[in-house]
Amino acid sequence: MKKYQTGIIEDNASSEMFLLFNLTNATKLENSLKVLAKVVDGSSAVAGFGNQVMQYFPQVTEYKQHQFNSPLMSDEAGCDLAIWLKNDDKGKLFHQAIKLKNLLADAFALDKTVSSYAYRKNFDLSDFEDGIENPQGDAMQPVAIVADGELTGSSFWVLQQWAHDFAWLNNNTQAAKEACIGRSMDDSHQLDNLPDSAHVKKAAKENFTPEAELLRKSMPWSDDELNGGLMFSAFGHSFRAFNLQMTSMLGTEDGVVDGIFKFSKILNTNYLWCPPVIDGGLDLSLLDIR
Repeated sequence: MKKYQTGIIEDNASSEMFLLFNLTNATKLENSLKVLAKVVDGSSAVAGFGNQVMQYFPQVTEYKQHQFNSPLMSDEAGCDLAIWLKNDDKGKLFHQAIKLKNLLADAFALDKTVSSYAYRKNFDLSDFEDGIENPQGDAMQPVAIVADGELTGSSFWVLQQWAHDFAWLNNNTQAAKEACIGRSMDDSHQLDNLPDSAHVKKAAKENFTPEAELLRKSMPWSDDELNGGLMFSAFGHSFRAFNLQMTSMLGTEDGVVDGIFKFSKILNTNYLWCPPVIDGGLDLSLLDIR
């Protein structure tokens, strides 16, 4: 029986790492993906395919790139392969990343590595609690995983790196920051009399019919130069929910831009398809290489 990559649903680890690869040798792709299928367990490592790799999965018709005509969202094409590593031990993450880089070197070049971690358990570095609207328990799987058809057990993943302006965050009042998000920094309750630009209004799932619901598994990130922000990571049974919410956040239709852009910007956006798991490895049955 096909199963989904359980790491999508399971709790985040206290330390995580995202490896973003570009395809460099398509003639070696099939062999490299077969290697990947054996070493990614779907729990401590979750894999998603994008862009050039998805050309070899033509039956996954739900996959598409959605470009937004906005200076607030990067139009970069995104990566060809993303691997999300989860382990509370940072040293184990390091060694696992090196192993994967070497195993995939025939077909892929490691373009970027982003280290992430838990902050105050489930807070963003802006000091707002993250993921409050997430589905819980048995409600997670129907939101994040395709339930039937040829793509049963797979998931559509958006991985988006946001960089925060900590000078703005440190120099503005709590009230100014709360107006951007629409929640209290003290206890996370939703505030009254919010501006139309408040994030809780712009991204509210109930604004769309049917509801635009996502399973968010985001984590803070930072680097050695003291840049940092949120590695937004969200899963759905299609890209619909994300695209609707991002269109609203960018003010594409009403001209009202989400308040979150006052202190954060998008560095890159990756649209990815996570294959299901079968017999303990990634299911590559839809791979079409001739």
